Amino acid sequence: MRFWRKLEANLYWGYRAVIAQPLKRLLQGDSSKGIQKFLSNYAPEGLLPLTADEHQVLLGASRCIHCGLCDAISPAGDGSFQSVSLIPVAYARATPHLVNLEAALSELRSDALEKAEAVCPTRVPLRALSSYLQRKLLEAKREFT
Repeated sequence: MRFWRKLEANLYWGYRAVIAQPLKRLLQGDSSKGIQKFLSNYAPEGLLPLTADEHQVLLGASRCIHCGLCDAISPAGDGSFQSVSLIPVAYARATPHLVNLEAALSELRSDALEKAEAVCPTRVPLRALSSYLQRKLLEAKREFT
């Protein structure tokens, strides 16, 4: 009895993989609409697609050990920007919240980020993260407004 159920399940999934899905793709036509499908599903939630280069920059952000050396070198200003260490630890982790961080992102200074990068023991690419966040903020504003 168990053998037949297993065989039936395998035949069903084999049919789906070999006949049903390829036929469905063939009849649907143009598959270049994938980015549009992605945006229609996820853009309302604030999730934006990443390029391979942006993915590499975010991998650099994951190296942050939150040691605080960058904050000691580049203290926060008087505005809404709180600390350099929040760039890889918080800002770069959630594109849905970028529109709320516009004021903080506008206060980022390249010279301060360069100094902070120089003392970072794990070499987090703060300037690359800053430009990534600025680009994603523009994309988010374009998609959500």
